[in-house]
Amino acid sequence: MSLAAALRHPAWLTRERVRAYTIIVIVVELLGLGLVAGRTYGLFLPIDPPTSLDYMSFQAAGTLADSGLAASAYNEKILGQTEKDLYGDQRIPLFGFYYPPVFALLCAVLALLPFTLSYLMFMAATALAYVIVLRGTIRDPLILAALATFPAAFFTLIVGQNAFLTTALLGGGLLLLDRRPILAGILFGAMCYKPHFLILVPVALIAGAHWRALLVAAATGAVLTLLSLVLFGWGAWLAFLTNILFAQSVFESGRVGFHYLVSIYGGVRLVGGGNAVALGLQALASIGAAVAVGIVWYRRAELALRASVLIAGTLVAVPVILFYDLLPATVALAWLIQDARRRGWLPWEKLIICAMWPVALLCRGVGEKTHIPTGWLIPVALLALALLHARRARALSTVERGEKV
Repeated sequence: MSLAAALRHPAWLTRERVRAYTIIVIVVELLGLGLVAGRTYGLFLPIDPPTSLDYMSFQAAGTLADSGLAASAYNEKILGQTEKDLYGDQRIPLFGFYYPPVFALLCAVLALLPFTLSYLMFMAATALAYVIVLRGTIRDPLILAALATFPAAFFTLIVGQNAFLTTALLGGGLLLLDRRPILAGILFGAMCYKPHFLILVPVALIAGAHWRALLVAAATGAVLTLLSLVLFGWGAWLAFLTNILFAQSVFESGRVGFHYLVSIYGGVRLVGGGNAVALGLQALASIGAAVAVGIVWYRRAELALRASVLIAGTLVAVPVILFYDLLPATVALAWLIQDARRRGWLPWEKLIICAMWPVALLCRGVGEKTHIPTGWLIPVALLALALLHARRARALSTVERGEKV
């Protein structure tokens, strides 16, 4: 067998090898997690100046909200000083808070606990929710473990981000949509805490005529917004809305390095493209993703295909998506693996999926050192695979209908 044939249909990728690779990745990630945690908390290999986690911004915003100063979370000076006071060292860098006051509702509860306990509770609870959704999508323990080792999960733990929560809400909503549309709508509505990840959900629900889920999602978002208004007042929302343009400038100016982004926009900026060009290409990608989602959902494709296309399309369409935000890709991969086991693997598909692990792990470092963007390849490849699966399913369905006639 030629090398090309071995890569096109990798029969060598057996369950035994998948199990071995999964164990290796788990060991490496646990060692990395311990090393980063040790450095962050000065247990060994101290760094100067000290640093903290992205989660520090959640704790600080929640602390301010508990003090009746929710609007101050959008003031960098006040937020930064709160973070320094919580950490106990005036030298740590600023971790910005760019979420709507809806997320401050959760942060305010978490901030009632000490920082480390709060962080551990949040990560444990959201990681559990993520695993439950992933297990609901694919039951195979080996594949479940392999997907859970995706580098985005590792990075989410390291920096203390909310990708587990986002993935659980989006993946859970899709998992329940056909059976329990009201509960699915509640999960979609709760995603208003990170609204840019909702960009294609209305497209899918409208195209698929999931009216109950759409209405419940809108109502859930409205209730959460009203609750935040009652608890935090108009000032918090006014501060958030005023801060949107500043937050946009943070990413457009490169203050958050373009190598952190895994979007078309970030890739263009990383290679030196101007903001207008990057936005234009991103807009084309977003429109293309929206059209793809609309078509697949309008045709009432199977849930596995609709879900994978929506998740992949969302990752393509969002301009500000960071390396840890790739975590929903694991749910899309779970759906695609389910379909591949039923209808067969596409040529090169196994190789493409395997390649996503090293790309996701190294894209940030490669981008920083070489200015070569690679992270955007993951959502684009994922969407391409999902659409090929959907096209094949439709073609097979057409043939079956023809044979019956």
